[in-house]
Amino acid sequence: MKKSLILSATMLTLLLSGCTTNSSSQKESSYSSKTSTRTVKTSYFQNLSNSAKRNVKFTFKLNQDDTEDNTADPVYVVSATIKNNTNKNIKFDQSKFICVLPSNKIISDKTGTLRIKAGETKSINQLFQKMPEQGTLGNGYIEYLNSDNKLAYTKFTHNIDSSNNLTEQKLITQNKNTTANSTNDDIDSSEISSSVENSSSSESSSTQSTTSSTALTESQAKQILRNWAKSQGNGDDDFGGTSLDDLNASEGDNGSWSFVNDDGLAWGVSSTGKIHAPGDPIQ
Repeated sequence: MKKSLILSATMLTLLLSGCTTNSSSQKESSYSSKTSTRTVKTSYFQNLSNSAKRNVKFTFKLNQDDTEDNTADPVYVVSATIKNNTNKNIKFDQSKFICVLPSNKIISDKTGTLRIKAGETKSINQLFQKMPEQGTLGNGYIEYLNSDNKLAYTKFTHNIDSSNNLTEQKLITQNKNTTANSTNDDIDSSEISSSVENSSSSESSSTQSTTSSTALTESQAKQILRNWAKSQGNGDDDFGGTSLDDLNASEGDNGSWSFVNDDGLAWGVSSTGKIHAPGDPIQ
């Protein structure tokens, strides 16, 4: 009888031990499964650290576009290849790629979000269109969103340009005065110049549009501001949550204009067409 009781107790102990081990194994398996399916966060390129940005390599390829009128000078399209050498997944708003040239800038016509996993390479066909030949010789640069995210100077050698040239001192010096506030190619200069008389000279590298010191009309100043907002990737309703047409306009000295929203944020347009946005340093 005692032997029977001892045997039963032993079997019960082994059974309970097996259940405990099995339960523990199931928990570990469940935890492992949750861990393996956890999604990796994807960051926008502009939010990466500077060291991480340097590990994202950009190559741009030039192709002549024979569908355009190449009678005077060749017209090109520029495609991009992006290699993500970081350990992070990254993404781009494809409409925020900008080619900044001394006299104008070209904004990507692409839309949508491009996602590139760590270690992955992806391409964007015809990122920029209607690239003039003079824009391929190093006088300008390609950026993402703003000048804090320069991707390459526009120096195409054998139709190839890459982010490797960002450290070339010659190109850095050559582009010292090239900024994103260069003349906007979306502005109809004939609209402005038709009302300007006795113009002595125009500012080509540091103004928002080609004008003289003659005063602008409100509609001309508003058009310059609208085109500037477009070049920044904004719309007519992105002036601090207020639409451009709802801003309070007032004419200042020397033909300048000020546009203010209800929160007191002001955008200035000088008689030369230069923009002063909220937060810009006073010059």
